[in-house]
Amino acid sequence: MLDLLREDWLLPAFSGAKADTEGWVDSLMAGFVSSADTGNEELVIATRAALAEFCERSTANVELICTALARNLKAWQGTDRVLVPTLEVAAFLFHIGVFARCGGVNYKSMCLQVQKACYKTGNVRKIEACIRMYGAIAELGRNAVSTTTETDDAQKIKAGAREARIRLGALMFHPWPRVRAMVVDELWSLHHHDDPAVEDLKGTDWGRAEKSKIKRLVEMLGLA
Repeated sequence: MLDLLREDWLLPAFSGAKADTEGWVDSLMAGFVSSADTGNEELVIATRAALAEFCERSTANVELICTALARNLKAWQGTDRVLVPTLEVAAFLFHIGVFARCGGVNYKSMCLQVQKACYKTGNVRKIEACIRMYGAIAELGRNAVSTTTETDDAQKIKAGAREARIRLGALMFHPWPRVRAMVVDELWSLHHHDDPAVEDLKGTDWGRAEKSKIKRLVEMLGLA
C-alpha cells in the first residue's frame, strides 16, 4: 500500500494520486493508522514494521509520511477513530527516530493540534496518546544539537519542545488523578534521573497532591 504511489504500472488507475500527492497520502494514512494501532497484535506489529521500513528507505519517504500525519492531526479533529490512531502512530515514529529526520513539520503547531485533541475530552486513551506526543516532542528538543548558528529546523524543534513542556506542565493540574500520574511517568522518562529536581517526582502521590506542591514541581522542572 505504501509503495502504490511509486509503482508506474498503477499510474493509469491512480492518475489523481500523481496530481495531488499530499491529498492521496493523507487519505491513505487516515486509514493505514488504524491497522498500526488497534486490533490484532500481529497486524499492528506488521503494519508498524512496514511503516518503519518504508521511512528507512529515504528522506523523501520520511517527509511524505510525517507531514501527512501532521496534517491529519488537524484535518481529523473531533473524529477519534482516526485522530487517536494518528496520535499513537506519530508518537511511535517519534520514539524510533523517524520524526527527527523530518524537516517539514512545525512542531509548535503540532503541539497546538494535540492540545485541541486533548481539550475537555473524556477519552482517557486519547489523553494518554496526547501525553506521549508531548513527551516525544519534548524529547526531540532535548536531543537537538546546539550550535552557535541554529538552523531553521533546530529552531522549530526547540520551539515545539518548549510548547510540549508547557502543555505537560498544564496537564499536571488536570482534575483526574490518573492523568496526572501518566504525566509524571512521562516526565520521569524525559528527565535525567540524576537531576536533583527529578527527585521530587518520587515519593509523592501526585494524584492527591495539593495544587501548591504541583505548582512548585512544575516551576522546578521548567514546565511553565
